[in-house]
This record gives sequence, structure tokens and C-alpha cells, in this order.
Amino acid sequence: MSAVFTQQPVAPLFSPAFVQNPYPTYREHLAGPPVQPLAALPGRWAIFHYAACAELGRDPRLSAARRVPYYFPTAAEERLEFEDLFQYLSRWILMKDAPEHSRLRKSLNTGFSPSAIERLRPRVFSVVDDLLRELESVAEPDLIRDLAYPLPVRVISRLLGVPDSLHARCVSLSNDFTTWFGDPMRTAASARTAQIAVRELVAIFETIIRERVSSHEDDLLDLMLAIARQAGMAPEELHAQCVLLLGAGHETTRNLIGNSIYTLLRHPEALADARTSDLAVRAALEEVLRYESPIQAYGRGATEDIDFAGARIPAGSSVFFMIAAAHRDPRHVPDPDRFDIHRKHNRHLAFGADAHVCLGSTLARLEGQIAIGETLKRFPALKLLDPEPAWSPIYAFRGLRHLRVQM
Repeated sequence: MSAVFTQQPVAPLFSPAFVQNPYPTYREHLAGPPVQPLAALPGRWAIFHYAACAELGRDPRLSAARRVPYYFPTAAEERLEFEDLFQYLSRWILMKDAPEHSRLRKSLNTGFSPSAIERLRPRVFSVVDDLLRELESVAEPDLIRDLAYPLPVRVISRLLGVPDSLHARCVSLSNDFTTWFGDPMRTAASARTAQIAVRELVAIFETIIRERVSSHEDDLLDLMLAIARQAGMAPEELHAQCVLLLGAGHETTRNLIGNSIYTLLRHPEALADARTSDLAVRAALEEVLRYESPIQAYGRGATEDIDFAGARIPAGSSVFFMIAAAHRDPRHVPDPDRFDIHRKHNRHLAFGADAHVCLGSTLARLEGQIAIGETLKRFPALKLLDPEPAWSPIYAFRGLRHLRVQM
């Protein structure tokens, strides 16, 4: 089935219209050079072509350990104001280069190995089953509100020892942070909100960890505490990784589930195929990761001048890897605007392409596969009520605000 975007007008990068439908704009930029300066963001560059994203994504001159100017232009006095926020970010494994990144990653890999995640299948299935039972009695179901939103929150919160009474608060605080972090046009005002949220999240995990010392729950938090002891991880590092896992564990998984069900409902042939087997659901999930990726872009900082494909990225520049554009690159993907769950060799970049490949990708896939598969089984007459629902205004994290359906 052909995509619906081919005749859409082209909106400027990062504009509200672009965030709602970025694909015509991506197509225009894909016709240009692989690396392009961003007129809307002086001193910043974007990489659009798949081959360039794959190659430069592994270039050690592009650092994950970005400093203050990479996040947003700020005066010297404001840098002091946001010192807590930037110190916090610097502790994330996501924001470290080797050898620090390698040390933390080696320790954390144990908790996210395929075998460790597979042991979580009964827990995830139980949460999905509860939510779908509740959904059966909802008068006006919204699959974002009633399934995609609460599922990853319950799973990751329980794994990290967050009490049920704090789930809603932690998600609200995490959203305050991601609203700032996922917006290329970051402002000092949103940074203030993000910093307040970070401080409270860290305080929550300080309390949870302090109380956990005298108990044992056999969950991810217990494993994190053991890893911290073995690896000599400072308390501040441990708190930062817990907050990262909480945020990443609900934001992107929520969008993956919502984007998948929405896209399948818009493509009846693919929907029918996905109903046939668990393998078809897995294939559909991988195609959604390419076609409607929950992560649209990620950033790096150039530590030295980089010459690539006729362009020079100056040292100190911020670089955006526009992976959602790369996923529509016709040089890499045949007929890229077609949603095809039988696509062969689907080498998407949705979980990253370098040493920073997403730590929680296996858990996100497990949650997505169970949620989508069970929803399609339980509700064979599922129908989309709003063919053009609104998307979240947070550019980097693409997800629907609502997904109203008829059961």
C-alpha cells in the first residue's frame, strides 16, 4: 500500500507543521547532500542520508559527551544556573564516551541480556492482560491513554522499585525533562522546568535505594545495586542511570506501541498479516521502527573538524543524526514510503548504530510484541476512529497524543 505522505506540502525543519508530518521535508533534504548545515540553528549540522548516518554514527570524533553549548545557546550566568542539569546529564551512560561508557555498559549489559529480558515475559504479559481486561469495559477507548501509556510505566517502575503511588508523579517529571531534551529549539524556560524535574527524580531514587538496603525484591533495581557495588559506581552515577532507565523505559516504548497499532490500522493488508502469527507481529514491529520511528533523531558533538562528502563540520558543532529521514532514504530502502512488514534486510537505526545502541531495546521489543499481539487477538474488530490524530509536539520523540478506536 502506498504511503499517504507523497503529495503533502513541505514544512520548515522543526516547525509545528513539520513535527506533525516530517516526511515531505525529509524527502526534500534527502535529495540534497548527505550532510547539511541547519539554517534554523546556526552552528548545527544535520545528517540525512542512511549511509552517512551509519558511517558517521561510528566516528569517534563525534562525541556523545556533549557540553553546555551543544544543548542550547546560553549566557555565562545561565550556565551557572543550569549546572545541576548539565552535571546530571553528564552522568548518563548515554552521554559518555569510551572508556567511561565501556565500563558502565559492560556492567549494565547483564541486566538487559536477551535471557534476562526473556525472564520478564510473564510479568509483561500479566500487565498487558490486566490492561486489556480493563479496556473491555471502557466506553470510549483511547489506546494511548488506556494501553500504550500505562503499560511501560507499570513495567519499568515495578522493575526499578518505584511504588505504585509514585508512578504518575515520576512520569510527569520525566515528561517535563523530555519536553526540553527532545526539542532542538530548547529554551532557558524549559531548561528550568527540566532541572526542577531532575532534582525531584534523583531525590525519589535516593529514597527508594536507601529503603531497599534492608530488603530483596529480585528485580532490576536489585541487579543495579549489585552492579554498582561490583563496578564501584558512585551513588550519583547509580541515581542517574535509574532516572535514565525510567524515562527511556516509558517514553519510547509508549510511542512504539502507539505508532505500531496506529500504522497497522491504517494498512489493512499488513494488519491482516500481523494477526496470523507472533512472527508477523515481530516483523511489523521492526517495520514500524523504520517507517514511524519513535526516535526521530539524536545528537553528537564534533570534537575536531570533520570533512565528509564535500562538507566540513567545524569542531565544536552540534550534529543531528536524522535517522527517521535515513529510514526513508531510497538509496538504502527500496520504495521507502511503503509500509511493508515483509521487507527483507530491514537494517533500521531506531535503536542506534554504534556502541551506544539502546540498552533497553530488547525490553522495548518484548513489551511491544506482547502488547500489539494480544491487542490484535482480543479485539478482532478494532477500527481507527480518527484517521489523522495529533502527534506530540516533542520532535525527537515521535508519538501520538491519542489513539481513539472502536473495539
